[in-house]
Amino acid sequence: MTDALRLGGACLSLLGLGLAMGTSPSTYAIVLRLLGSARRPAASVRLLLLGVALGAVALLLVFRVVDPATITAPIEDRAVALLVRRGVDLLAGLVLLIAAAVELRRSRGPRRPPQPPADAHRRSPRRLVALGFADSVIGVSGMATMYVTGRVIASTSRDPLVDAGLLAVFLAAVVGPYLLLSWAWGRFPGFARAMTRLLDRLAAIDLRAVLVLALAIAGIVFLALGVWGHSALGELPRR
Repeated sequence: MTDALRLGGACLSLLGLGLAMGTSPSTYAIVLRLLGSARRPAASVRLLLLGVALGAVALLLVFRVVDPATITAPIEDRAVALLVRRGVDLLAGLVLLIAAAVELRRSRGPRRPPQPPADAHRRSPRRLVALGFADSVIGVSGMATMYVTGRVIASTSRDPLVDAGLLAVFLAAVVGPYLLLSWAWGRFPGFARAMTRLLDRLAAIDLRAVLVLALAIAGIVFLALGVWGHSALGELPRR
């Protein structure tokens, strides 16, 4: 009974981790573009998701061999010392404000019309798999999720068959929402048309002013940290 409860709890945890790993704005954007422009959208999405799954498995295997703590521990103190230096924050704030000024100048000109989607139907299966793989492994959040996933699987069972089943639960949660979206896209034309109109409207929105504001706010925050923030940081306890 205890083993069954532990296995059920691990499955629930892996479902949550899989949904977290799969919820990627970049992956959703690629899937929607494939659904809207690929000659065989369902097959293209499956190839992309194959790459996503392979990337997740690759990260899992890496973290089963290498513990990130053994890599980060020797450089942790140096990294913290670098991040709290006043000069780094001041330089970052200055660079962000310069970028805001450059973007403000560019935003005064006419906006380029949105580019049409790339010819997704021309992408080879190998490129789609590679694109999904890269989208899966690039990013700190994905690495952290796969590290926790590996710890959950390793702490639940030592049986390779059970481990494979737990991994299958995780991967089903990763790719399941995209497969459901692909199924709904082909099954309900009205849904596909509504999503296409929404994407066209989003592509037509001019976000240059928002970008300028975001860069300016980030620059001001970094400058404020550089001027006033380090006195508070210096009072933090050291290990």
